[in-house]
Amino acid sequence: MKRVDLTKEQLEDVVRHRQSGLSWLGIHNATGISRRVCQRSYEQWEKARSIRELENVRVKVGEIEFERHLNALDRWAGNLIDHLSLPVYPDFTTDAETYFERLMERERDTAEPSGESTPPAREDRARDRNIRRNRLLFESLKEHTADRVRWDRLADWMAGWNTCSRIYPGVAAGVAEVVGTALDGIPGFDELFVTSRGQHKPSEILTEGIRDLLWKVIVAGDIGAANSLAQAEAVEVNNEEVLRITIGSRSLLQKENREMVPSLVDLCRGLVNELWNRDETKVIREAVDRMRGVVEELETELEPLVLRPHILTTRCRICPA
Repeated sequence: MKRVDLTKEQLEDVVRHRQSGLSWLGIHNATGISRRVCQRSYEQWEKARSIRELENVRVKVGEIEFERHLNALDRWAGNLIDHLSLPVYPDFTTDAETYFERLMERERDTAEPSGESTPPAREDRARDRNIRRNRLLFESLKEHTADRVRWDRLADWMAGWNTCSRIYPGVAAGVAEVVGTALDGIPGFDELFVTSRGQHKPSEILTEGIRDLLWKVIVAGDIGAANSLAQAEAVEVNNEEVLRITIGSRSLLQKENREMVPSLVDLCRGLVNELWNRDETKVIREAVDRMRGVVEELETELEPLVLRPHILTTRCRICPA
């Protein structure tokens, strides 16, 4: 028996009558189409509709998952740049590989490791899970940006970090040596300043300030930055005018011999200039320049306004289908 296919208008009538509650016999009476053809056509239409709805759901879920993927990569790229940026304080206590691995241990959506108190076994599992997820995201980011980012430049950053880790302790020791020699020519140096109980000796604060100032000009790549980072201003303390000396992120309150020549500010700038030209410092400067170049390159290529559109045009192995 030849199969009967309904026209679009006939199928719409069958669907409308069926959804209004008519029986197959009622639909037959209303349309003149046999009950069997009405039932078969309606069931086929209903199956096709279910498939279309499922496809629409999958498309919607795919859009949501891809947006999550995009946001995760965007955040991870930002965390990477923050992690690689030159430290405010030169704490080179680990090699570059160990330091970089700390990024892999972080919670995926935070900038720092979780501080929650958890049993050691659970903490180990959480760390392993973070490492696994972060490595997946890192590989995903590299796949998406393989044609834009020179990821091999990370080796230059690591070489710079390892150089700093090796050389900087000698530079820090050199600061103490240079400051100590300079202060030998200023008898009673510690007595020139306002001090409080529990505070470090002014000579120690000065050494810390010079060390901080030297690092800041190294990071800036410009010895001229010392002029704005070493300054003096008159302030009043306990109804007495004193000179507040700022050296990097440290400060001293000079109450006596405020007209000393050279001034303490000029002395600090001179010491930093001397340290700047030392061989060990030159090695650190070259290493920092190398690290800075890598970070600046990554900041340019991983800028969200550039990265997000690029991810939309590329794929990686964990991209949502």
